Amino acid sequence: MKLTGLHILLTYQCNLECDHCFVWGSPRQAGVLTIEKIHEVLRQAREIESMEWVFFEGGEPFLYYPVLLRGAQIATAAGFRVGIVTNAYWATTSEDAQAWLKPFA
Repeated sequence: MKLTGLHILLTYQCNLECDHCFVWGSPRQAGVLTIEKIHEVLRQAREIESMEWVFFEGGEPFLYYPVLLRGAQIATAAGFRVGIVTNAYWATTSEDAQAWLKPFA
């Protein structure tokens, strides 16, 4: 079996508190992974030849949009395909969704 994807929990903080959440994300959680730690994790992941994907998730990763965006940029520059797991609270209209997501394109 090849390891092809890495899931990075950017934060445990979330704007919601869902019963089905496997990381127990909630508004009461605090903290976010640093850019330095993201660099370190991605350097290690790059050593795994079969690694293709990096997924950023949480909690709600869009609560820390600048860190999420920079992390995605770093992962892309390192040759990874990037996915984001979100509850999309920020996408209240198509225009909002496009504005938030355009920098990731």
